[in-house]
Amino acid sequence: MKPRTILTLTVVALLMASGTAVAAVTGSPDFDAVFVDNTVTPGEETTLDVVLVNSGTVDLGSSSQGISNAEVTTARGTMVDVKDGNAPITVSTNQQAIGSVPQGKTEPVPFEISVEDDASPGSYTVPVVIEYEYTSFIAETTNLRRENSTTKRVRLKLKIDDDAAFDVVNVDSGARVDSTGTVAVTVENTGDKRAEEASVTLESSNSELTVGGDTSSSRFVDAWESGEQRTLRYRVGASGDTRSEPYQFDLQVDFDNTNGVRKSTTASSIGITPAQEQTFSVRGIDSDVAVGDSGTYNVTLHNDGPVTVRDATVSLRSQSSQIAFGGSESAEQYIGTWEPGETRTVSVEASVGENASVRGYALSATVGYIDPEGDSGADDGIALGIRPEPEQSFAMGDVESTLQAGDDGTLEASLTNTGDQTVRNVVLNWASEHDNISPKETQYAAGDLEPGESTTVSFDADVSDNANAGPRQFDFVANYRNSEGDQRASDTLEIRQDIQGSANEFALETTNASVDVGGSSTFEVTITNEAGETLTDIEAKLFAESPISVSDDQAYVNSLEPGESATIEFGISASGTAMTKSYPVSVDFQYEEPDGDTPVSDTYRIPISVTDSGGGGSSLTAIIGIALVALLAIGGYFRFR
Repeated sequence: MKPRTILTLTVVALLMASGTAVAAVTGSPDFDAVFVDNTVTPGEETTLDVVLVNSGTVDLGSSSQGISNAEVTTARGTMVDVKDGNAPITVSTNQQAIGSVPQGKTEPVPFEISVEDDASPGSYTVPVVIEYEYTSFIAETTNLRRENSTTKRVRLKLKIDDDAAFDVVNVDSGARVDSTGTVAVTVENTGDKRAEEASVTLESSNSELTVGGDTSSSRFVDAWESGEQRTLRYRVGASGDTRSEPYQFDLQVDFDNTNGVRKSTTASSIGITPAQEQTFSVRGIDSDVAVGDSGTYNVTLHNDGPVTVRDATVSLRSQSSQIAFGGSESAEQYIGTWEPGETRTVSVEASVGENASVRGYALSATVGYIDPEGDSGADDGIALGIRPEPEQSFAMGDVESTLQAGDDGTLEASLTNTGDQTVRNVVLNWASEHDNISPKETQYAAGDLEPGESTTVSFDADVSDNANAGPRQFDFVANYRNSEGDQRASDTLEIRQDIQGSANEFALETTNASVDVGGSSTFEVTITNEAGETLTDIEAKLFAESPISVSDDQAYVNSLEPGESATIEFGISASGTAMTKSYPVSVDFQYEEPDGDTPVSDTYRIPISVTDSGGGGSSLTAIIGIALVALLAIGGYFRFR
């Protein structure tokens, strides 16, 4: 009889002798252990899964006492440890705590081991040590208990087989965040025998990563010799939520051994770290586009890596109707091969609407490419911006003019580039229409103007005699080429300037400007050049009306410098019917200017005094003349009748 049973009966006998009713349970857990798979191969790194079997025993009691029976058969604070024993293995997992173990089986408890490369095939003993506590005696009426702790060693057999075995010797990952890449896993048959019809399965343990678009994917090897390495490639996809850190994958090999038996082994768990997501960044933006104009928009992009891409294209898209690329909301440029760390500058033609403001406008860029795996990829949503320059403008000022009615003159002003860009081949066009003002040339070539630079422009014009003195508005338009060499025109530029009234070319002073009734005389006119320039070939002509007549109506002056004077003479007569008073005569001048023009001057009026130096004869003569005229008129009348 067991000592524990003797002690239990003794306690029960004492309780009965004392007259107390017996209500007690005695018992204990009873452990055994098994390996889920006890076959390993030399050089293998694997997991030994240990299952504990508690078939606890009840020495005294009955099932009617319920939980007390279960309590004495339950192990508490259970600790499990696997020792090396005499097996050529190394156990890398420390003792594990699994807590309370009631009657029944436990879940497999894993222990990582590595088998020596030169381990000889055969069977070996591996100790499994189980430590636990339990309650061996319970008196339900008095709640008297007895607590125990114990250690149990179970010896299990481990078989080292010389079949094929597999080990991962290298992992080359092309996986990237938010992309799909190839992961090459190199596996070696480290066993002593060949494997046939092998299926090598890579399985992901994380929902963020897929293998072949699913949780796992397999590759087939028909014959796999001992010592042979095979590189198997799997398509591993990583979501945008994946981090660039190691993720666990399991590699399992199912194969037929040389005896035709189908076997399965886990080569190992491997870690795969997805590389950083392929990205591009903006390194610089340059633009010379002005409001209401077009120009070049340059953006410099950097390949942040991690891979070299090919057939890369950069697409730009406008977020505003005021910004366009070649008349469209988007533009695309081909880049080609683009290595990590390299920059590329994309130049496109951009235009800005006339109603745009001088502020930042949002743009976006997308880089499309083919990665080293041959897959299409894109980095989209790259934020860009464009800030238009102010609209190109000009200003005119410092206006000076010599425009005068009846004369040639010059309109002169300064033209200033008030924009922010250098403009080239500037031509200022006369855009005014005046009936009495005719420009000799309608264009003035101002050349290139940098921002803030000014130049003087001038236009020669003829002003007719009919022009009235007073202010006039003159309109001009500047044509120029922008930074792209495109022809552009400015808004209308307006200036205001007065037209001077007609000025006399000569000042006249008369001498002896008188004639007797019925007589004739010569009078002198002194002319002075007030035109401000030398005049040549000056021809004077005198005009008169009855009762004054001209007997010598022309005079000539070869040349007069500014301010120079000359005296000319004319012969005149007064009829006998003239009254003693002043009568007007007119004189004008045709002359040649330094530029070869031969204008005719305004008409000058000169008063001629008719005098009566004979003392009354003029009155009688006038009466006789009137009578003669009357008689002639009457005679003519009768002849006509």
